[in-house]
Amino acid sequence: MTFVSTGATRFRYTIEGLGWTEVPATGGKATVSLAPAHAGPNWLLVHAYDAYGNQSVRTDYAFYVPPRDKADAPWDTSGDGLPDLLIVDAAGKLMNCVGSEGGELYGCLGAAYTKDARTGETTLHPADHWYDPATGKAALITHYADAFPGDGTTDLFAVTPDGKAWLYPGDGYGSFDVGERIAIRLPSNAPAPSTWTQIRAVGDITGDRHPDLVLRAGAQFWTLSGYTGGTFREATLMNSDAWARREIVNVADINGDKTPDLLWRNLDNGNMYVRHGRPGPVSGSVDLVSLKLATGSLNGDVGYGTNWSEANVATALGIPDVSGDGIPDIWARLRSDGATRIYHPSRASTGPSVKTVLSVDWNAVKAFG
Repeated sequence: MTFVSTGATRFRYTIEGLGWTEVPATGGKATVSLAPAHAGPNWLLVHAYDAYGNQSVRTDYAFYVPPRDKADAPWDTSGDGLPDLLIVDAAGKLMNCVGSEGGELYGCLGAAYTKDARTGETTLHPADHWYDPATGKAALITHYADAFPGDGTTDLFAVTPDGKAWLYPGDGYGSFDVGERIAIRLPSNAPAPSTWTQIRAVGDITGDRHPDLVLRAGAQFWTLSGYTGGTFREATLMNSDAWARREIVNVADINGDKTPDLLWRNLDNGNMYVRHGRPGPVSGSVDLVSLKLATGSLNGDVGYGTNWSEANVATALGIPDVSGDGIPDIWARLRSDGATRIYHPSRASTGPSVKTVLSVDWNAVKAFG
Protein backbone atom coordinates (compact mmCIF):
# COMPACT_ATOMS: atom_id res chain seq x y z
CA MET A 1 0.00 0.00 0.00
CA THR A 2 1.38 3.45 -0.92
CA PHE A 3 0.53 6.54 1.13
CA VAL A 4 0.79 9.93 -0.62
CA SER A 5 0.45 13.38 0.97
CA THR A 6 2.21 16.51 -0.27
CA GLY A 7 4.69 17.75 2.31
CA ALA A 8 4.42 14.69 4.53
CA THR A 9 7.58 13.56 6.33
CA ARG A 10 5.98 10.55 8.03
CA PHE A 11 2.77 8.54 8.26
CA ARG A 12 1.04 6.61 11.04
CA TYR A 13 -1.34 3.81 10.13
CA THR A 14 -3.34 0.97 11.63
CA ILE A 15 -5.80 -1.69 10.52
CA GLU A 16 -9.04 -1.29 12.50
CA GLY A 17 -7.31 0.61 15.31
CA LEU A 18 -5.26 -2.39 16.48
CA GLY A 19 -1.80 -0.91 17.09
CA TRP A 20 -0.45 2.13 15.24
CA THR A 21 2.73 1.89 13.12
CA GLU A 22 4.87 4.87 12.05
CA VAL A 23 6.89 5.02 8.82
CA PRO A 24 9.05 7.81 7.34
CA ALA A 25 8.05 9.46 4.06
CA THR A 26 10.24 10.39 1.13
CA GLY A 27 8.93 13.09 -1.13
CA GLY A 28 5.55 12.82 0.59
CA LYS A 29 5.27 9.08 -0.10
CA ALA A 30 5.72 5.82 1.79
CA THR A 31 5.02 2.22 0.72
CA VAL A 32 4.22 -0.44 3.32
CA SER A 33 3.30 -4.11 3.34
CA LEU A 34 0.11 -4.96 5.25
CA ALA A 35 -0.82 -8.17 7.05
CA PRO A 36 -4.53 -7.98 7.93
CA ALA A 37 -5.62 -10.24 10.77
CA HIS A 38 -8.63 -11.54 8.87
CA ALA A 39 -10.10 -12.00 5.42
CA GLY A 40 -13.18 -10.15 4.21
CA PRO A 41 -13.75 -6.44 4.88
CA ASN A 42 -10.98 -4.44 6.56
CA TRP A 43 -10.42 -0.76 7.37
CA LEU A 44 -7.04 0.98 7.01
CA LEU A 45 -6.65 4.25 8.96
CA VAL A 46 -3.85 6.69 8.09
CA HIS A 47 -2.56 10.07 9.39
CA ALA A 48 0.08 12.15 7.61
CA TYR A 49 2.49 14.49 9.47
CA ASP A 50 4.56 17.39 8.17
CA ALA A 51 8.02 18.48 9.33
CA TYR A 52 6.48 20.49 12.18
CA GLY A 53 4.44 17.60 13.53
CA ASN A 54 1.08 18.81 12.25
CA GLN A 55 -1.38 15.93 11.89
CA SER A 56 -3.64 15.55 8.88
CA VAL A 57 -7.29 14.61 8.92
CA ARG A 58 -7.53 10.83 9.17
CA THR A 59 -8.05 8.90 5.93
CA ASP A 60 -10.11 5.71 6.20
CA TYR A 61 -9.74 3.17 3.40
CA ALA A 62 -11.96 0.10 3.10
CA PHE A 63 -10.72 -3.01 1.31
CA TYR A 64 -11.45 -6.73 1.06
CA VAL A 65 -9.06 -9.65 1.53
CA PRO A 66 -9.73 -13.00 -0.21
CA PRO A 67 -10.61 -15.87 2.13
CA ARG A 68 -8.20 -18.57 3.15
CA ASP A 69 -8.35 -22.10 1.76
CA LYS A 70 -10.36 -23.56 4.62
CA ALA A 71 -13.99 -23.70 5.62
CA ASP A 72 -15.40 -20.83 7.65
CA ALA A 73 -15.78 -21.52 11.35
CA PRO A 74 -19.18 -21.02 13.04
CA TRP A 75 -20.35 -17.41 12.74
CA ASP A 76 -17.29 -16.58 10.63
CA THR A 77 -17.83 -14.89 7.24
CA SER A 78 -14.26 -13.84 6.50
CA GLY A 79 -12.07 -16.93 6.84
CA ASP A 80 -10.21 -15.98 10.02
CA GLY A 81 -12.10 -18.32 12.36
CA LEU A 82 -13.60 -15.48 14.43
CA PRO A 83 -17.32 -14.63 14.75
CA ASP A 84 -18.61 -11.76 12.62
CA LEU A 85 -21.82 -9.79 13.04
CA LEU A 86 -24.37 -9.06 10.32
CA ILE A 87 -26.83 -6.20 10.77
CA VAL A 88 -29.51 -4.32 8.88
CA ASP A 89 -28.53 -0.77 9.76
CA ALA A 90 -30.72 2.26 10.40
CA ALA A 91 -30.82 3.01 6.66
CA GLY A 92 -31.99 -0.53 5.84
CA LYS A 93 -28.64 -1.73 4.44
CA LEU A 94 -27.14 -5.15 5.14
CA MET A 95 -23.72 -4.61 6.73
CA ASN A 96 -20.96 -6.98 7.84
CA CYS A 97 -19.18 -5.97 11.05
CA VAL A 98 -16.08 -8.14 11.19
CA GLY A 99 -15.09 -9.48 14.58
CA SER A 100 -11.56 -9.48 15.97
CA GLU A 101 -9.81 -11.23 18.85
CA GLY A 102 -11.79 -11.31 22.07
CA GLY A 103 -15.07 -10.38 20.40
CA GLU A 104 -13.97 -6.89 19.40
CA LEU A 105 -15.96 -5.20 16.64
CA TYR A 106 -14.83 -2.36 14.43
CA GLY A 107 -16.11 -0.92 11.16
CA CYS A 108 -18.93 -2.33 9.08
CA LEU A 109 -18.94 -2.63 5.30
CA GLY A 110 -21.75 -3.20 2.83
CA ALA A 111 -22.61 -6.89 2.60
CA ALA A 112 -25.28 -7.11 -0.13
CA TYR A 113 -25.09 -6.35 -3.83
CA THR A 114 -26.59 -7.10 -7.21
CA LYS A 115 -24.88 -7.79 -10.53
CA ASP A 116 -26.03 -6.60 -13.94
CA ALA A 117 -26.42 -9.75 -16.05
CA ARG A 118 -25.24 -7.98 -19.21
CA THR A 119 -22.37 -5.81 -17.98
CA GLY A 120 -21.36 -7.65 -14.82
CA GLU A 121 -21.40 -4.32 -13.01
CA THR A 122 -21.86 -4.66 -9.25
CA THR A 123 -24.19 -2.36 -7.31
CA LEU A 124 -24.10 -2.26 -3.52
CA HIS A 125 -27.18 -2.01 -1.31
CA PRO A 126 -30.24 -3.10 -3.34
CA ALA A 127 -32.95 -0.62 -2.44
CA ASP A 128 -35.58 -1.63 0.14
CA HIS A 129 -34.45 -5.27 0.07
CA TRP A 130 -33.76 -5.67 3.80
CA TYR A 131 -36.17 -3.00 5.05
CA ASP A 132 -39.47 -1.85 3.61
CA PRO A 133 -40.09 1.81 4.55
CA ALA A 134 -43.72 1.53 3.44
CA THR A 135 -44.55 -1.16 6.01
CA GLY A 136 -41.76 -0.54 8.53
CA LYS A 137 -40.80 -4.22 8.38
CA ALA A 138 -37.16 -5.33 8.50
CA ALA A 139 -35.71 -8.66 7.46
CA LEU A 140 -34.93 -11.38 9.96
CA ILE A 141 -31.31 -12.48 9.43
CA THR A 142 -29.07 -15.19 10.86
CA HIS A 143 -25.85 -16.96 9.89
CA TYR A 144 -23.85 -19.86 11.25
CA ALA A 145 -21.75 -21.72 8.64
CA ASP A 146 -21.90 -23.17 5.14
CA ALA A 147 -25.35 -24.44 4.17
CA PHE A 148 -25.10 -24.46 0.35
CA PRO A 149 -23.41 -25.41 -1.96
CA GLY A 150 -20.81 -27.04 0.26
CA ASP A 151 -18.02 -24.62 -0.60
CA GLY A 152 -17.09 -23.93 3.04
CA THR A 153 -18.29 -20.33 2.90
CA THR A 154 -20.81 -19.10 5.45
CA ASP A 155 -24.29 -18.46 4.08
CA LEU A 156 -27.12 -16.22 5.28
CA PHE A 157 -30.66 -17.31 6.17
CA ALA A 158 -33.21 -14.50 5.98
CA VAL A 159 -36.89 -13.69 5.94
CA THR A 160 -37.35 -10.59 3.80
CA PRO A 161 -39.92 -7.90 4.64
CA ASP A 162 -42.40 -9.47 2.23
CA GLY A 163 -42.54 -12.57 4.46
CA LYS A 164 -40.55 -14.99 2.30
CA ALA A 165 -37.67 -17.19 3.46
CA TRP A 166 -34.38 -17.31 1.55
CA LEU A 167 -30.84 -18.61 1.68
CA TYR A 168 -28.15 -16.22 0.42
CA PRO A 169 -24.92 -18.07 -0.50
CA GLY A 170 -21.80 -16.34 0.79
CA ASP A 171 -19.24 -15.13 -1.75
CA GLY A 172 -16.21 -15.67 0.51
CA TYR A 173 -15.62 -11.96 1.02
CA GLY A 174 -18.18 -11.48 3.78
CA SER A 175 -20.96 -10.39 1.44
CA PHE A 176 -23.88 -11.80 -0.53
CA ASP A 177 -25.14 -11.50 -4.11
CA VAL A 178 -28.88 -10.93 -3.78
CA GLY A 179 -29.42 -12.28 -7.29
CA GLU A 180 -28.09 -15.70 -6.21
CA ARG A 181 -30.55 -16.21 -3.35
CA ILE A 182 -32.44 -19.49 -3.10
CA ALA A 183 -36.07 -19.82 -1.98
CA ILE A 184 -36.42 -22.07 1.07
CA ARG A 185 -39.01 -24.82 0.90
CA LEU A 186 -40.61 -25.88 4.17
CA PRO A 187 -42.45 -28.99 5.44
CA SER A 188 -46.23 -28.74 5.20
CA ASN A 189 -46.68 -28.38 8.97
CA ALA A 190 -44.21 -25.49 9.36
CA PRO A 191 -45.56 -22.03 10.18
CA ALA A 192 -45.51 -19.48 7.36
CA PRO A 193 -42.33 -17.35 7.35
CA SER A 194 -44.49 -14.23 7.45
CA THR A 195 -45.42 -15.21 11.03
CA TRP A 196 -41.84 -15.69 12.24
CA THR A 197 -40.56 -13.20 14.80
CA GLN A 198 -37.05 -14.59 15.38
CA ILE A 199 -34.69 -17.00 13.60
CA ARG A 200 -31.39 -18.51 14.75
CA ALA A 201 -29.08 -20.66 12.64
CA VAL A 202 -27.53 -23.21 15.00
CA GLY A 203 -25.57 -25.60 12.77
CA ASP A 204 -26.38 -29.30 13.01
CA ILE A 205 -27.90 -30.05 16.42
CA THR A 206 -29.86 -33.17 15.39
CA GLY A 207 -26.93 -35.24 14.13
CA ASP A 208 -28.00 -35.66 10.50
CA ARG A 209 -25.07 -33.59 9.17
CA HIS A 210 -27.39 -30.92 7.78
CA PRO A 211 -28.00 -27.35 9.05
CA ASP A 212 -30.82 -26.64 11.46
CA LEU A 213 -32.74 -23.48 12.34
CA VAL A 214 -34.69 -22.55 15.47
CA LEU A 215 -37.36 -19.89 15.38
CA ARG A 216 -40.22 -18.20 17.13
CA ALA A 217 -43.59 -17.66 15.42
CA GLY A 218 -45.89 -15.69 17.67
CA ALA A 219 -46.03 -17.68 20.92
CA GLN A 220 -44.63 -20.82 19.27
CA PHE A 221 -41.10 -22.25 19.34
CA TRP A 222 -40.02 -24.42 16.39
CA THR A 223 -36.99 -26.33 15.11
CA LEU A 224 -36.44 -26.76 11.37
CA SER A 225 -33.96 -29.55 10.70
CA GLY A 226 -32.14 -31.24 7.84
CA TYR A 227 -31.64 -28.38 5.38
CA THR A 228 -30.52 -29.75 2.02
CA GLY A 229 -31.44 -29.12 -1.60
CA GLY A 230 -33.19 -25.89 -0.68
CA THR A 231 -35.54 -27.69 1.71
CA PHE A 232 -35.83 -28.26 5.45
CA ARG A 233 -36.81 -31.89 5.84
CA GLU A 234 -38.63 -31.67 9.18
CA ALA A 235 -40.42 -29.05 11.28
CA THR A 236 -40.73 -29.84 14.99
CA LEU A 237 -43.08 -27.85 17.21
CA MET A 238 -41.15 -27.40 20.44
CA ASN A 239 -43.82 -25.40 22.30
CA SER A 240 -47.12 -23.89 21.19
CA ASP A 241 -47.91 -21.16 23.70
CA ALA A 242 -45.05 -19.90 25.91
CA TRP A 243 -42.68 -17.98 23.62
CA ALA A 244 -44.39 -14.69 22.86
CA ARG A 245 -42.22 -12.90 25.44
CA ARG A 246 -39.21 -15.20 25.43
CA GLU A 247 -36.14 -14.95 23.19
CA ILE A 248 -33.74 -17.63 22.00
CA VAL A 249 -30.22 -16.45 22.82
CA ASN A 250 -28.29 -19.54 21.75
CA VAL A 251 -28.44 -23.28 21.18
CA ALA A 252 -24.97 -24.57 22.01
CA ASP A 253 -23.11 -26.63 24.59
CA ILE A 254 -23.06 -24.51 27.77
CA ASN A 255 -22.19 -27.06 30.48
CA GLY A 256 -19.39 -28.83 28.62
CA ASP A 257 -21.00 -32.24 28.07
CA LYS A 258 -20.80 -31.90 24.26
CA THR A 259 -24.60 -31.78 23.97
CA PRO A 260 -26.36 -28.59 22.77
CA ASP A 261 -28.29 -26.63 25.39
CA LEU A 262 -30.95 -23.95 25.02
CA LEU A 263 -30.06 -20.49 26.34
CA TRP A 264 -33.06 -18.19 26.56
CA ARG A 265 -34.25 -15.04 28.31
CA ASN A 266 -37.56 -13.74 29.61
CA LEU A 267 -38.01 -10.37 27.91
CA ASP A 268 -40.23 -9.03 30.71
CA ASN A 269 -38.62 -10.04 34.03
CA GLY A 270 -35.07 -10.17 32.62
CA ASN A 271 -34.16 -13.66 33.81
CA MET A 272 -31.76 -15.69 31.67
CA TYR A 273 -32.02 -19.48 31.75
CA VAL A 274 -30.14 -22.45 30.35
CA ARG A 275 -32.07 -25.62 29.54
CA HIS A 276 -29.52 -28.42 29.41
CA GLY A 277 -30.22 -30.92 26.65
CA ARG A 278 -30.03 -34.68 26.76
CA PRO A 279 -27.77 -36.47 24.25
CA GLY A 280 -29.25 -37.20 20.84
CA PRO A 281 -28.79 -40.15 18.50
CA VAL A 282 -25.16 -39.37 17.58
CA SER A 283 -22.28 -37.77 19.44
CA GLY A 284 -22.66 -33.99 19.66
CA SER A 285 -26.37 -33.98 18.90
CA VAL A 286 -29.32 -33.27 21.19
CA ASP A 287 -32.63 -35.02 21.76
CA LEU A 288 -35.03 -32.24 20.71
CA VAL A 289 -37.62 -33.49 23.20
CA SER A 290 -35.32 -32.44 26.05
CA LEU A 291 -35.33 -28.84 24.82
CA LYS A 292 -39.10 -28.58 24.41
CA LEU A 293 -39.93 -28.19 28.11
CA ALA A 294 -37.91 -27.73 31.28
CA THR A 295 -39.40 -30.94 32.67
CA GLY A 296 -37.87 -33.02 29.89
CA SER A 297 -34.40 -31.48 30.09
CA LEU A 298 -31.39 -32.67 32.03
CA ASN A 299 -32.12 -30.60 35.15
CA GLY A 300 -34.87 -28.08 34.39
CA ASP A 301 -34.47 -24.41 33.52
CA VAL A 302 -31.40 -23.28 35.44
CA GLY A 303 -30.99 -19.60 36.27
CA TYR A 304 -28.12 -18.13 34.27
CA GLY A 305 -28.42 -14.38 34.87
CA THR A 306 -30.66 -11.43 35.68
CA ASN A 307 -31.28 -7.91 34.31
CA TRP A 308 -31.65 -9.24 30.76
CA SER A 309 -35.07 -7.71 30.15
CA GLU A 310 -35.89 -6.16 26.78
CA ALA A 311 -36.03 -2.79 28.52
CA ASN A 312 -32.38 -3.16 29.60
CA VAL A 313 -30.86 -5.26 26.81
CA ALA A 314 -32.17 -4.61 23.33
CA THR A 315 -30.22 -7.43 21.68
CA ALA A 316 -28.59 -10.57 23.09
CA LEU A 317 -26.73 -12.80 20.65
CA GLY A 318 -25.06 -15.98 21.79
CA ILE A 319 -21.86 -16.48 19.79
CA PRO A 320 -19.08 -19.11 19.68
CA ASP A 321 -16.37 -18.89 22.33
CA VAL A 322 -13.98 -15.96 21.76
CA SER A 323 -12.35 -15.91 25.19
CA GLY A 324 -10.67 -19.31 24.91
CA ASP A 325 -12.41 -20.99 27.85
CA GLY A 326 -14.62 -23.24 25.72
CA ILE A 327 -17.88 -21.58 26.84
CA PRO A 328 -20.05 -19.74 24.28
CA ASP A 329 -19.97 -15.95 24.68
CA ILE A 330 -22.59 -13.23 24.21
CA TRP A 331 -22.75 -9.96 22.30
CA ALA A 332 -25.30 -7.66 23.91
CA ARG A 333 -26.58 -4.23 22.91
CA LEU A 334 -27.73 -2.23 25.90
CA ARG A 335 -30.77 -0.02 25.56
CA SER A 336 -29.28 2.80 27.64
CA ASP A 337 -26.56 3.85 25.18
CA GLY A 338 -26.96 1.49 22.22
CA ALA A 339 -23.38 0.28 22.62
CA THR A 340 -22.41 -3.36 22.09
CA ARG A 341 -20.68 -5.27 24.88
CA ILE A 342 -19.08 -8.70 25.17
CA TYR A 343 -19.88 -11.19 27.95
CA HIS A 344 -17.68 -14.19 28.77
CA PRO A 345 -20.04 -16.39 30.82
CA SER A 346 -19.04 -19.20 33.14
CA ARG A 347 -20.75 -22.60 33.10
CA ALA A 348 -23.19 -21.26 35.69
CA SER A 349 -23.78 -17.57 34.93
CA THR A 350 -23.53 -14.87 32.30
CA GLY A 351 -21.68 -12.65 34.78
CA PRO A 352 -21.13 -8.92 34.07
CA SER A 353 -20.08 -7.53 30.71
CA VAL A 354 -16.33 -7.65 30.11
CA LYS A 355 -15.95 -4.59 27.89
CA THR A 356 -17.58 -2.43 25.26
CA VAL A 357 -16.59 -3.72 21.83
CA LEU A 358 -18.44 -1.10 19.80
CA SER A 359 -19.37 2.25 21.34
CA VAL A 360 -21.57 3.56 18.51
CA ASP A 361 -25.27 3.91 19.38
CA TRP A 362 -27.06 1.09 17.56
CA ASN A 363 -30.54 1.61 18.99
CA ALA A 364 -31.76 2.50 15.49
CA VAL A 365 -30.35 -0.67 13.88
CA LYS A 366 -33.21 -2.77 12.51
CA ALA A 367 -31.88 -6.35 12.63
CA PHE A 368 -29.01 -8.40 14.03
CA GLY A 369 -27.84 -11.85 13.04
